[in-house]
Amino acid sequence: MMKSHPGPWSTENAVHFYSSHRNSVGEVYASEKKILTLVLKPEFSILDLGCAAGGFYRVLKSFEPTISYTRVDISHVMIRKALLQFPGTPFLVTEGSTFPFQDQSFDLVYCFGAHHLSEDWREILREGWRVTKKYFIFDIRKTETIPTLENIQVSYEKIAFNNNWDEVFLVPGIIVNVNDFMNVLASLDLVPVVQRVYGYYYPVSAKTVSPERQVYRTMCCLGKVKNKTNVIPGKFRYQSRSNPPEICT
Repeated sequence: MMKSHPGPWSTENAVHFYSSHRNSVGEVYASEKKILTLVLKPEFSILDLGCAAGGFYRVLKSFEPTISYTRVDISHVMIRKALLQFPGTPFLVTEGSTFPFQDQSFDLVYCFGAHHLSEDWREILREGWRVTKKYFIFDIRKTETIPTLENIQVSYEKIAFNNNWDEVFLVPGIIVNVNDFMNVLASLDLVPVVQRVYGYYYPVSAKTVSPERQVYRTMCCLGKVKNKTNVIPGKFRYQSRSNPPEICT
């Protein structure tokens, strides 16, 4: 996981959980499956930001066996577990939200489960965009009713695996105001050409303490496409609470 501190993600419970979850296509969200089926191509180079124990490698290989795969995480313990499970594939430990790669190093950058738990969500988004040459897929939790929540004193999540909180670890519960999100996108060096968004409103987790009780869980795909004849039809738009809960643009 890409977080600002590795502690919560280096415990025995955390490693066990991520070694046994999200290892198969059956555990992939419908929105992920739609996007991956759409954009994943043979021999794509993929960077997984916040790879945990690396199990998503199996998922991506199920979609496209010829990919090359690089994984990054903030936890040395997670990376050691990943290396044991998948020897011979590149895993890197990185601190914070700056990644040791050249611009446009990967065909696809994938980041799931990091933005809503890290105060560095803006930097992770910008860095993911910087190092992709084609697509950046990520999830984020948004609101349109209140300002962005990113102060751990106001909004936080108890790190509990199998619903068992150790009463020690807390991380920020980031809920991004949609206008802040759009402003970050507008600030990117190259404004996204292709956008796919799938999302729905959902109550915050029982492990989350926050003044916002419902968030818009969103799976996004941003694309850099030079040849506009290859642009996937669609536009970026945001769905208000008054509209049906599922969108696909």
